[in-house]
Amino acid sequence: MLPDHGPRAPQELSTRDHDLSFSALLPQSIDAVARGGIARSQAQLVPALRAVHQALLREFLTTGRGPRAAWVSRLALRHGLEPGPAVEALAHADLVHLNSAGHRVEIAYPLSAARSPHRVTIQDGPPLNAMCAIDALGIPLMAGTAATVVSRDPGTGRRIRVTRDRDGSWNWEPATTVVVLATTECAGPIAGACQHTEFHAAHDLGAHHLSGHPQRQGHVLTQDQALAIAKKEFGPLLGKASR
Repeated sequence: MLPDHGPRAPQELSTRDHDLSFSALLPQSIDAVARGGIARSQAQLVPALRAVHQALLREFLTTGRGPRAAWVSRLALRHGLEPGPAVEALAHADLVHLNSAGHRVEIAYPLSAARSPHRVTIQDGPPLNAMCAIDALGIPLMAGTAATVVSRDPGTGRRIRVTRDRDGSWNWEPATTVVVLATTECAGPIAGACQHTEFHAAHDLGAHHLSGHPQRQGHVLTQDQALAIAKKEFGPLLGKASR
């Protein structure tokens, strides 16, 4: 935890910032960030393991549930991989994590098997849980589909609804919605940042929330900035299907 020095103003980002990514904005103590982010971690996998990761994400998107470990093992074998080392490699890359019992996938960024405050419904698909606000935006970008994101401002409880249409246009309700990207400084998976990366109904509300929690490091992002990060981190994960 960072020392508590009292309220502070959040860092502002210029819209000219071209390096909008998890790796640029979150503490380097987050393992996946130190390696460059989600998309880069996937790109560094050997082709067979990358194919396993993509098939796992598609199964999660189709069913709305984390695949069982036995299903992942069979998938790995079909791609000529030993199941145990394949699952370990995906966890080491901070892309996929099983639940504590080791029976089912619990995390496959941007998807969560556990109920979260960020619910996403993609076109012709089941309701999904996103790990955080950026992940929620990343799900339709990864899937290449229309979608509806429903969340709440953690400070006011106000309902937030974000939709992506078939033509790729976005609509935000309320129109003043922003995203606070924040984390406490911690070691371990990037999931450590997810509980503090949330939608806020307006910039001043997000700034006030962040400045009131001095143990968190982060930024208030505009809608365009949040979408740019989501696209960079999750858009490439399913290849051509994510356009």
